[in-house]
Amino acid sequence: MQKIDQLLDEHDLSHHKSAIMDSFKSAIKLNKINKDETDILVGSSKIGGSPDLPAGWEFPRYEDNYLTFILQVNLSEAKPYDKDNLLPVSGMLYLFYEALEQPWGFDGDEGCFKVFYYDGDLRGLERKKSPSSRTEFVAFRAFQLSFETMVTLPESPENLDFADDDEEANYFDFRQELVQPKEEDGKVVPAHYMLGEPLNIQDDVLEELFENGEDPVLLFQIDSDEELADVMWGDSGMLYFCMEREDLREKRFDRVRFTLQCF
Repeated sequence: MQKIDQLLDEHDLSHHKSAIMDSFKSAIKLNKINKDETDILVGSSKIGGSPDLPAGWEFPRYEDNYLTFILQVNLSEAKPYDKDNLLPVSGMLYLFYEALEQPWGFDGDEGCFKVFYYDGDLRGLERKKSPSSRTEFVAFRAFQLSFETMVTLPESPENLDFADDDEEANYFDFRQELVQPKEEDGKVVPAHYMLGEPLNIQDDVLEELFENGEDPVLLFQIDSDEELADVMWGDSGMLYFCMEREDLREKRFDRVRFTLQCF
């Protein structure tokens, strides 16, 4: 759990603690565990490497090549950290993206990503390497995933009134360090997580993707991460995969929407 009180004190926001905590939105942090892929059990949650697919499933294609496998989440492993009870209790979620060309998600980019859901017997999964013939971004370095509960914050909380621009800037810095903290060596921890509030880089992600007042949910936020394959989305950007709450409840993962934002 993030060090809330320490960060509030460091950013001179302790007097707003109650309002800030009321604005918290629970998320599930995706922690990378450094482990050889051969030691990651088939059916475990992982980021990078090769997916564990049901027999007969093929790698999804985009234009003239195959999408890059990003991650798989065994929902029975992630569900205990789903404090708002939004995710299915079982099954596997798969995420693929065109990591070489990195489409932005604009009109015309349809098919540049895929989210698949499988709720069958995970004991029948098979680890499948990408059939891509290209040399770049075929597969990222594999890490096992573990999960923990984290809190996120909206960019502009409705119940917070700042005294001046400096205090508002302090809030932005606080929010940044809360969600994307730095390690002791100054290295930024990639903000990979599910649910919660997106860490917008440009416009409000949810407003960008849902213009008609729907009830959206952030399914995945995938940060730039040099440990995966020295990968950077645009200029130190983020990938955001979102869907309507009702579609998530009904497991309609073919309706996920996507955008890339960067500096």
